[in-house]
Amino acid sequence: MPQHSHNDEPPPFLGSWPRVYVLVVMYLMALIVGFYVFCRWVTPK
Repeated sequence: MPQHSHNDEPPPFLGSWPRVYVLVVMYLMALIVGFYVFCRWVTPK
């Protein structure tokens, strides 16, 4: 199997890359839900 040319270092926080990916996805989902709720709240009925 070929070696990667870059260094596989752990991320600077959370310990592993899958944890970072989960955090990013959760953050994006929270933003989407937050903007949806905000738009429903400020839209005139």
